[in-house]
Formats: sequence, C-alpha cells, structure tokens
Amino acid sequence: MKITGVIGLTLALVLALGVSTRVGADNIYKYRGANGEILFTDQPRDRVSADYTLLSVRKGWSYRPQPLSEFQRNRYDTLILANAGNFEVEPALVKAVIHAESLFDRYAVSRVGAQGLMQLMPGTADYLEVSNPFDAADNIRGGTRFLAYLQERFPTLDQVLAAYNAGEGNVRRYGGIPPFPETRAYVRKVKELRLRYQLEMASPETVASR
Repeated sequence: MKITGVIGLTLALVLALGVSTRVGADNIYKYRGANGEILFTDQPRDRVSADYTLLSVRKGWSYRPQPLSEFQRNRYDTLILANAGNFEVEPALVKAVIHAESLFDRYAVSRVGAQGLMQLMPGTADYLEVSNPFDAADNIRGGTRFLAYLQERFPTLDQVLAAYNAGEGNVRRYGGIPPFPETRAYVRKVKELRLRYQLEMASPETVASR
C-alpha cells in the first residue's frame, strides 16, 4: 500500500502483465503531516513518524484477477500517442502507467478518491486543469502532463515512477524509491509493462528512457 500526498496521484494496483493480481485487504491509515500534507498508508501509528497525526482508519483493497482484451489495451492508443508527443513523454511509458493504474478503465475510482485512467486525485486533477477525470482525453492529458512534470524534477525513471506512486516528498525524503513494498512493486511492474508496450508502439526518444 502506498503513501501519497494531496498532489500524489494514486493508490495503484499491483499488477501482472495483463491482469490484476492483488488480493486480500489491509487497513488504510490516513495521516496529516505537520505541513498539512495528507498521507495514506498501510502502516499503523507505531510505524509512522511522530510528525504525522492519525486521522482515520479504513478497510483496504481486494481485487480478483481480470484479463484484458486487445481492444481494452489498445483503445486509447491515439490519445496516448498525441499527448505523449505534446508533453515529450514516451508513449509506452504513458500506456504502462494507465495499465498499472486502472487496467484501462476510465471510470475506475479508488477508495481514497483517485479517478479515471491515470488515477488522478481531485486535488491533482485541479492542479493539472483536468475538468472531467472520467473523460479519457482529459485524464490522459493530465496524467501525461504530470509525468512530464516529474521527469523535469527527477533524474531517473525509477524516481519518476516512485514519485507518481508515492509522492514527490517521499522520493526526496528517502533519496530514491521509498521502502514501501507497493511502491517498489509498482516501479518494477510499470517498467515491465513499458518494455512490453515499446514493442507495440512507435516510441520516440524521450527523457523517460533515461
């Protein structure tokens, strides 16, 4: 389970190629940091810094395997390619993030409120000027713009993906991928999916390939 701030993007699924493999349910703890940052995590009070105040506890996630058809995987390719070109982000990376975040379901909503294909939190959607997170074009534009933003702030793809999943603050705090099992699994999975989609899509050279 990841930790994410107000402008973090998602409580991501841990995915295998083509299917969601996460099962079971954990408690989701909501904390507020001294600077007002909101954190969601599966870590209980005694494993979180004293700088954070516990706000609530909710039952977590439960997923069953879900196969993806070729149509589901490819239906947004035109939008992905257009936005990837506009923001200079590798198309295969955008598609891999969509796969990992929502399994290409534009109506996906997480229990913490992340919405749409690239699982934008409401505050993040506002920041990215996304008026309708359930509109595929609007959501992909916002999510791709956020990936471009992260690419400008972090030198490696691992750090970009970790920041997308766990928040910029956590990547800076730990000097790289935070030691959260979900974030580590998320980075591995998106990189695997990216390699898969590189074989299927025209992928120009971008910063994301670093």
